[in-house]
Amino acid sequence: MTEDRECTDGGRRIAEVAARLFARNGFQGVSMAALAREAGVSKAAIFHHFPSKEALYYYVIREACRETTEFLQGVHGEDGPADQALRDFARYHMGHLFEHAQVGQLVLRELLEGESGRIRTLAEEVYGENFQRLVGLIRSGQEAGLFAADHDPALVAVVLVGAQVFFFQAREMIGHTPGVGFADDPDRFAEGMIRLLLEGLRPR
Repeated sequence: MTEDRECTDGGRRIAEVAARLFARNGFQGVSMAALAREAGVSKAAIFHHFPSKEALYYYVIREACRETTEFLQGVHGEDGPADQALRDFARYHMGHLFEHAQVGQLVLRELLEGESGRIRTLAEEVYGENFQRLVGLIRSGQEAGLFAADHDPALVAVVLVGAQVFFFQAREMIGHTPGVGFADDPDRFAEGMIRLLLEGLRPR
């Protein structure tokens, strides 16, 4: 199990260094001794802020998710239509991936190489709540008649997030693909992708 922890400025600086090392070397490839050297602190100082490497790892990822949580909570609390909220989320999430690129790379590495217990914890305790908020937003659009009711909202959420994660990860290759003019323009990709998705969701 993981827990939410308030963190001092010193703890946040340690977490910033940890994010870089985890993204580069993976969870198993980062020792607390190496982290202490890189952060310029003692191992005791790290354990003062974080009781274990696992706690530090989940803190790093939770912090990157915090802004997304606040964003989704905000759009759920507004009276605007769900299709506009979904469009706003697509633009926000695309920018968030690039803004927190180190953590994005860390999570992708974990999905490819990680231990199943940590992957399950990520799904259930870190990303699960935000995913359910996104599913709820899509479902509210279905209930309002903005989206066709016969689509599984969880599947739509996976398609939306999955397309953006793929673009984030493969943008260099995409940039060398003939005929692709949006590789260097994440906003253009996000807008085009959500427009395609929304038009596919419209009731016929």
